[in-house]
Amino acid sequence: MLEGLLSVAVLGLQLLGLLALALSQAQHWQGVMQPRRFPGTRGLRLAALLLSALALLVSMGDLGLAMGALFWVLALLPCGLAVALLLYWLRA
Repeated sequence: MLEGLLSVAVLGLQLLGLLALALSQAQHWQGVMQPRRFPGTRGLRLAALLLSALALLVSMGDLGLAMGALFWVLALLPCGLAVALLLYWLRA
C-alpha cells in the first residue's frame, strides 16, 4: 500500500516539475497565467529542478537505486504527455 502511494507521489512531483519547466517559457506563462506578471525563468527552472530531484529521491528511496531510477525515467513520458495536454487545454 505504501509503495503505491509513494509511486503516485513520484508521479505528482514529476508532473509538477515538468509543469514548472514548461511555465518557465514566457509564451506558455502568458498563455496560461495571463493576468500575472512573468516571474522569470531562473526561479521556475530552479523549482523544476528541485521538484524533479525530489521525485528521483523519493523513487529511489522507495524502490531502490536501480528500479527507482528506472521508474523515474519511465514516469517522464506520461507526465510529459499530461503537461502537453494541460497546456493545450488551458490555452484553448
